[in-house]
Amino acid sequence: MAKLTVLVADDIFANQFLLASILEEMDCNIRTVSNGREVFDALEKEKIDIIFMDIEMPVMNGIEATKKLKSDFKYKAIPVVALTAHNLEDFSSDFDNAGFNSILEKPYSCERIAEVLEKLRIVN
Repeated sequence: MAKLTVLVADDIFANQFLLASILEEMDCNIRTVSNGREVFDALEKEKIDIIFMDIEMPVMNGIEATKKLKSDFKYKAIPVVALTAHNLEDFSSDFDNAGFNSILEKPYSCERIAEVLEKLRIVN
């Protein structure tokens, strides 16, 4: 089976590195970007199987980027997982309205990432 290609969108390098390291251990190909605008640049260059999208980013935040992805016929089928340190109860309607397929709370673990991938039926 082909490796999953995962896009990690986070403006904080340490967060990118941590998530990328975990996903590499799960035998995924990793691409990283620093804001929502760069997500679209990456999608134009390569087929992406799933996006892990931070909520708080400069240029275009994760909620704006996900709304734009989910309204575009070319990209709406790509699963998008919200990455957040926010209290989910305070932001659940924002996440639902944006169209995220799942939410991963920071700090995250290998087990929780595997659960999200399995839930979305994106397992290697």
